[in-house]
Amino acid sequence: MSSDTASSDKKRGKAKPPPNITPEYIAEQRAKREAAKKAKRDALIAQGIDPDELAIPKDLRFIKRPILRVPGLKPRSNAFKVSIMTYNVLAQALIRRKLFPTSGNAVKWFKRSQVLLSEFKHYDSDVLLLQEVDYVQYKSFWKAELAKLGYDSQYNRWGEKNHGVAIFFKAKLFFMTDRMNIDYDKEPSGEVEPRTVTKNVGLVLALQFQKSVLAQYPDTDKKGILVGTTHLFWHPFGTYERTRQTYVILKKFSEFEQRVKLLQGGEWFNYFGGDFNSQPFDSPYLSMTSKPVVYDERCKRVIECSTSFQYSKLREGVDDEDNDEEGGNIEKFGENQPKDPVPDEFVATEEQQQLVVKMQNLHNNLPMRAISLYSVAYNLVHPENSGLDNDAGEPEISNWAHAWRGLLDYICFITSWEPSTSSKVETLEEFESLTHTRVTGLLRMPPASEMTEHGQPHEGEYPSDHLCMIAEVELLM
Repeated sequence: MSSDTASSDKKRGKAKPPPNITPEYIAEQRAKREAAKKAKRDALIAQGIDPDELAIPKDLRFIKRPILRVPGLKPRSNAFKVSIMTYNVLAQALIRRKLFPTSGNAVKWFKRSQVLLSEFKHYDSDVLLLQEVDYVQYKSFWKAELAKLGYDSQYNRWGEKNHGVAIFFKAKLFFMTDRMNIDYDKEPSGEVEPRTVTKNVGLVLALQFQKSVLAQYPDTDKKGILVGTTHLFWHPFGTYERTRQTYVILKKFSEFEQRVKLLQGGEWFNYFGGDFNSQPFDSPYLSMTSKPVVYDERCKRVIECSTSFQYSKLREGVDDEDNDEEGGNIEKFGENQPKDPVPDEFVATEEQQQLVVKMQNLHNNLPMRAISLYSVAYNLVHPENSGLDNDAGEPEISNWAHAWRGLLDYICFITSWEPSTSSKVETLEEFESLTHTRVTGLLRMPPASEMTEHGQPHEGEYPSDHLCMIAEVELLM
């Protein structure tokens, strides 16, 4: 190269390459850069900072919780692992600023949808049991976005109600062979009549194992899982009606199980989860899980008090979401109406007492029961938050709204029950023997002491007023 050419290249900004550039030199420099990146990343991790989180805008982050593993479990060769999530994702149609005064932009759909989607990606559960799923968002967003992650789905709602329930499942593991819709307003319940129109629904699916799954267990008689979800009546004085609805759950699930076994044969694992709008010491929960159930003390006061509440006739057939869901104002708590749904004292009339006796008998004559997976195993993985305010070993909260906080959500195994026996399951070994299922892990649920004063959703924390729950189980094939 002439001196004139070199001078011309320099003027045009072309730098003369060092004479010692070799493949080895390039590899050495690249390794140094990678080492520097790793050192920076390790330094952040050492400070308790997730470097991947820093790349995500703060308003799109969420609190990630670990799956807590049950200690001391020995591996089984015939175990098929499945993870099941239940989650009330908060219907956009129900959001009112007066109900979420501290949530700011966290309630806006364009933000919430992305945070919720990130949660689903992060936890990567095999089955999603979702409540308060907006119909518009299901059709335009959820169905397609979760399909990209490998999920098929089914949806159910009451009439043209704005929101409903949905079940998503990994298509590589399952395919649907049957479904049942539950409309609580139409389902009979013996001598116990519905108290009012609630517009609540449930959904149950038969999910058969894919051939690739069954190929791993050539000698099994297991066909798949029956899985359902629901969102029960929300009303503060709705305990009696919610208790009736839990009867309908067990009754319809039993009918569905019989139908599937008759038409498809084989054995199935039975799961049901959702938002029961009931705490572990209330009659809806107890009627499903503590059979034979006996309503007494607080439980009896609450359910008897709920029978004294008179629902407005305007509720019949009304379609306005403002008047039909949380925060609604159809019922005016007048002089003749009870003021406190959980009274310290309540003197029931003979008629009210008989209504409650009928409800108790209704449940005790149904040979089906539910076993809460968190109740069975949470004391083994997080004893500090097991049974803090209940005798069932359940965590303290799953709902953290502005106006109310507590546990409302559950994942259950549904099975038959002999009226002559108790339904209390004391150990994991007993649960495994009864259900051929082993609980191996549960998503950590924070106690109230770890939560903020403000309600959810909130930017950088949780995208719904509920917290999702996840059970990891081994199905013994």
